[in-house]
Amino acid sequence: MRRRKIEGDKEVDLAALVDILGNMLFFLLATVSFLQLKTLNAAVPALTAGPPSTGKAVDVSVEVKAAGYVLKATGEPQSPNPAWKPVSVEIPRINDAAACTAVKATPPCLDSKRLTKELWEIKKIAPETKNIMIFPEQTLQFQDIVQTMDASREMPSILDPNKKVPLFTRPVLSELVEGNEQDRDDNK
Repeated sequence: MRRRKIEGDKEVDLAALVDILGNMLFFLLATVSFLQLKTLNAAVPALTAGPPSTGKAVDVSVEVKAAGYVLKATGEPQSPNPAWKPVSVEIPRINDAAACTAVKATPPCLDSKRLTKELWEIKKIAPETKNIMIFPEQTLQFQDIVQTMDASREMPSILDPNKKVPLFTRPVLSELVEGNEQDRDDNK
């Protein structure tokens, strides 16, 4: 048998390989979905070194309506207080143009100062309460909701008006979608 002589140092033509890799790279870049990072601003429960909950709590809610506020406070404070009684107060809108321009609003405007005053009376009796439920009507403007949240979050200090006193620091908005779930488009 005859043996073939092996020739050494043959060069491989890489043009076809580079061509294929170039096409694959273009295809992969055209079809890749780019990663989009989204965050959800969610508050986690805080640990406390205080006494365990006794199950007593004051539930505070504010209904924001076209006619004004409806403030309700029910339940019992953690520390027994004979002055406590459930609250249900209607606070009508202000029709006075001068009072509305003082808070940079057009008449009729929400009486956020009176709301803050009523919330302060609740906070004095139940200082452990931090949550407040806000139930806006569908037809309200966004600025009315923000004004309500601001009025319920803090108030000027009685001793030093330059300082703020926290009221209800955890506002919770109700669901702003009305209607039956079966009638919504996303459940069909």
